[in-house]
Parts: sequence; C-alpha cells; structure tokens
Amino acid sequence: MSKEAQADQEAADDRLYDLLSEVWHADTLADNPRTREFLDAGQELLRSGLARSSGQPPDPESGKAKAPFDELLAWVSRRKVVDHAVHRHAGDKSDQPTESAYRYRWRTQAGYLRDLVIYALRPRMATPKETAKAKDALFKGQPLDKAIDQIAYDEVRDLNEDPAFRLQMVFQAILAHDDHVANALRRIDKTNFETWRDFYTEALRQLGIKLRPDVTVDDFAYALQAAGEGVVFRSLLPVKSETIPAALAIDHKNKTSRPLALIAMALLAAFADPGDGKPLREVVGNLAADTLA
Repeated sequence: MSKEAQADQEAADDRLYDLLSEVWHADTLADNPRTREFLDAGQELLRSGLARSSGQPPDPESGKAKAPFDELLAWVSRRKVVDHAVHRHAGDKSDQPTESAYRYRWRTQAGYLRDLVIYALRPRMATPKETAKAKDALFKGQPLDKAIDQIAYDEVRDLNEDPAFRLQMVFQAILAHDDHVANALRRIDKTNFETWRDFYTEALRQLGIKLRPDVTVDDFAYALQAAGEGVVFRSLLPVKSETIPAALAIDHKNKTSRPLALIAMALLAAFADPGDGKPLREVVGNLAADTLA
C-alpha cells in the first residue's frame, strides 16, 4: 500500500460518521472538531472513573456508579463533560465548547453516553499492535518456548496498561445488553480474532507444524484469545507480595506471563500432529483409558 493510500485509509478509519448514532445532524456534526472535543472530554472522565490502574486514585466527584446503562454512567454529567472540555480546550478562548453546542449535538444525555461508550472503545477496534511484536519475537532466532514467554508477556503487559481494554472489560460485563455496545464488542472480538489467527497461520507454516485432524487454526486462535483475555483480566487485580509465581499474570522479573505462556505451550503441544495422525480427542481419551475402563 502506498503512503498516500495508507494516509487515506487512516483518515477513513478516524471518521466518526459511521460510528456515532446519536449526534443530531450527524452528516455535518459527527466529524466536527467540537463533537470530538466533547467525546474526548467524556472519554477522559470514563478512563478516570472506570479504567484506573490500581495505584491511581478515583475521581472524588464521580460518586458511586449504579447499573443499568444510564445510571451506571450518570456521574458523567452534561455539566461535567462541558466543564472538562473547556478545561482541556487548547484553541481560541473565545471559541470554547459550550453547553448549548453540546445540547445541539445530543438531545438526551443517554444518547451522549451511548455514543461515548462506543467512542471510548474505538482503540480496541483497530488491528492489535501486539501481533507485530509477536512476529519479531517469534522469528528472531530464539528458542520457541522463550519466544512464547515474550509474546505472552508483551500481550498481557500491553493490555494491562491499556485504558481502552479496561473499559472494554467493564462494558462487556455490564453494558453488553445494549445493542450498540454489543455490536462494538463483537467488532473488537472479530478484529482481534482474525489478526491473531492470521499470525498463528503464518507461524505454524514457517515452523513446519501441522495440526491434528480434528482441530483447526480457528480453534487454536479462539482458545488462546479466550485464555489471553482471562489472564489479562486477572492481571488487573493488584498483586500481593506473597503471591506465588504460578499465579503471576505478569512476571516482570522473568519477562513472561506464566499462566498464558503455559496455556499457549500446552495448546500448541496438544494441537500439533507429531506424525501419528490421531485426532486430539482420541489422544486425550487414551490418556486414562485403562483407569476409566
């Protein structure tokens, strides 16, 4: 892809018209800079209130959020969003964001909150950058087990530090009943699955590894995606000093995520056909065939 085509694609990916459903006169206002100012302000409030790291204190003005949708985000008030947008406005002070401009775009606060949730999930809809790191780790000549350690560490650490991923976990747990949120979450899932599946396909090809006849690369990719999200979710829990090494979702000392690395190695060893051509279920069934007979 040429630089010009890439620039055009990046500009298209950054457009909001097809993403926002609640903006009044979306054809002219969805991609208006003022609209983005309000959404950026609300996104910062969301990240401060719902996507903090364990060491970051809460916003004292946010209060306790309650479910469902609009009650959960009630602390992201119109007045608070406008005030924050004014505070972070870097342009002409005579042309600051105003409440009337906000109200002209969103006739209801629930509409703004619905658009805000989708906007805050946008970074997770992009192609995951972790796969580029994974290619470097896998093909730089180190032993396969060490490469898996590094890939697992990079993925868990990067997602652990990603505010958008934290918001994704919150929204997936609490707001997935909303159709707009559910569609955004499915888009994230599809993008991540397809990108990692393509990486695994190429990795298996270059490593000369064939899979057993009853499993596919899709099975492998979905299994590891589910495992990875679970391990990253676990990594959000603050670690105590007495935590045993096996429970460390992120091991900075040894540069690995032991749980995810072990899952990846175990899946690879189980899925890989060593030449016997046996289905995975048959191999597993034979492990305890005599004991259970």
